[in-house]
Amino acid sequence: MLMDIQERLSVIKGCRDCPMCRQIDRMSEFTGRESNTPRGRAMTLWGIEKKLLAWEDEGVSDIMYTALLDGLAQEWCDGNYPNDELINDSRRSLVEKGLAPAVVKSIASSLKKYRNPFFMKEAGVNALVDEAGGRVAGEPELVIFFGSTVRVKRQAAALSFIRILRKLKISFEVLDAEPDSGFLSYQLGDFETAENQAKRVVTLLNGCKAKKLVSLSASAYRMFKTRYKQFGAALPEDLAVQHVTEFISDLLESGRLTVNKKISKKITYHDPASLGRFTFVHKAPRDLLDAITAPDHFVEMEWNRARANSAGETGGLSFTYPEIARYVARLRVEEALATGAEILACSDGLCEGMLELVSERPEIEIKSLIELVEAVL
Repeated sequence: MLMDIQERLSVIKGCRDCPMCRQIDRMSEFTGRESNTPRGRAMTLWGIEKKLLAWEDEGVSDIMYTALLDGLAQEWCDGNYPNDELINDSRRSLVEKGLAPAVVKSIASSLKKYRNPFFMKEAGVNALVDEAGGRVAGEPELVIFFGSTVRVKRQAAALSFIRILRKLKISFEVLDAEPDSGFLSYQLGDFETAENQAKRVVTLLNGCKAKKLVSLSASAYRMFKTRYKQFGAALPEDLAVQHVTEFISDLLESGRLTVNKKISKKITYHDPASLGRFTFVHKAPRDLLDAITAPDHFVEMEWNRARANSAGETGGLSFTYPEIARYVARLRVEEALATGAEILACSDGLCEGMLELVSERPEIEIKSLIELVEAVL
């Protein structure tokens, strides 16, 4: 996560002269500038290393923050250079020097005041539980982590999941005053805030009875699996961690969950980067889609799994450069439409919200996979 000087120089040198991932870069496609490609950013950082440029120079911050950080460049890279980590580390330098976009500091303030990055008051997770019908009696089998987006903006997924648990009589617990996972702060280079958020979450998890953590947020799941320990916030050793699609897929496989009908509309699926590339959760959501759709009604987009294109939410782009985020999301919706699907299923609230925001085509619906599962029980 934090690069030493040799790792940093190795990636800079590997990326500065290589155009390999240029063909899949959405940033330069939008801006028309070579500086917004992974290669262009590496060349800028090489200039800083050689004292030809300075962090304070006009345009440097813009170049580092117009990046998706969705891992796709590395997926296409023959040398497997972690360009995203290089840019994330560079953002950390900009934050520490006070040169990051103003919204980065504002988000930190919002997390302190509201527990979410949206500058919005929220009723909290217990209100969601009550709205969905309340808790299930008994020793909790799992603790639910909703994530800021689901808690505040995409609550239907949370309500559906709680109703599924109630229907199956599965007891659960939640984190009172659930904090943000810190993922957005991490991607924006505000490592101090990300670390603080991680430690808040772990402190609450240490007080839970359940030995399984189920995350409705793909980005929070990625943080739990790959970043918390590096921030000095290791999860309890006996706590298993699953994304909600993995948990529901296990229920289906074990026979605890039964599908009573099939969805007759054609459905395609968007792989969130945090699942598809960084934690490799490909099978579980597809097992669910195969189970709930009529034969041959689940259709893949051309770019899927580890090579799925972004929905525009990675890298904090919807906060820093929302117009580019919307452009990227529209391209993903066009990919979905090309399959002939009538429903575009998502397994992350961030992606779902962005795709719904830009979808102006009545022939396709953007739906949470959890909601779709509930509909067939």
